[in-house]
Amino acid sequence: MKVYNTLWKAVLLCFLLCPLYAFAQTISKQTIDLQQIPHKKVRRYIADKEINKLENYSAIKSSWNDTIDPTGFCTHEKIFYLNDEINHVWECYKVASPAKSWNGRFVKFALLILKPTNSVVYTDCVNFSEIDTGQVYFLDLKLMKGLFNVPVAFEIIRVDADEKIIEFSYIDGNKSQGKQVLHFIDNGNGTTQISHLSYFKSNSGLRDTFFYPYYHTKIIRQFHRNMREMVLSAAQNKNGASFLTLNF
Repeated sequence: MKVYNTLWKAVLLCFLLCPLYAFAQTISKQTIDLQQIPHKKVRRYIADKEINKLENYSAIKSSWNDTIDPTGFCTHEKIFYLNDEINHVWECYKVASPAKSWNGRFVKFALLILKPTNSVVYTDCVNFSEIDTGQVYFLDLKLMKGLFNVPVAFEIIRVDADEKIIEFSYIDGNKSQGKQVLHFIDNGNGTTQISHLSYFKSNSGLRDTFFYPYYHTKIIRQFHRNMREMVLSAAQNKNGASFLTLNF
């Protein structure tokens, strides 16, 4: 009887402790090291949505798909011109480091998730892979001279080398929904036109009418200025490429 009682107590203790152990394992498991993300609001954004606990990043969904009617969205477009041939410009945009392209007074790169390989790339990476579909970028936006920081995440949904188009969509759960389209156009005289077209909407008419266009212009202007520097650096052996803008 003593042996039976001892065995029963051992089984009961195991039954009680195992769920607690499994629960502890579940809540402690992290697929993203938040401490490697230097931006507090982005860390909170990822933690609140439990993205750091996902075992498969394919669960992250973009807010845009082919069935969406774009007429229900606000639009915003800026045109940029670069005095360099289109293939060189295209390649530079494809291989640019996000830590350099999304970096300035208004925006900072925070994290990159690669859905095809189910992996994470932090800001200290020195060799980023070239832009491709399934990549999810997390940025920290600095508004009103840094008084407000807003986390943003978008996924690359199209990279078309023939049409020279790159599209990226805000992910589900972002404050704004929609997509941005970069279209590279050969002007035929050794220069390249870049159209940056955005489709967006949120649950705030004030945000969509005033705040989004104002700050979005500043952010993409900074992005393309950074890209200008990288294109110029890559083309330093060419005849002085220069960056011009229209409606800048």
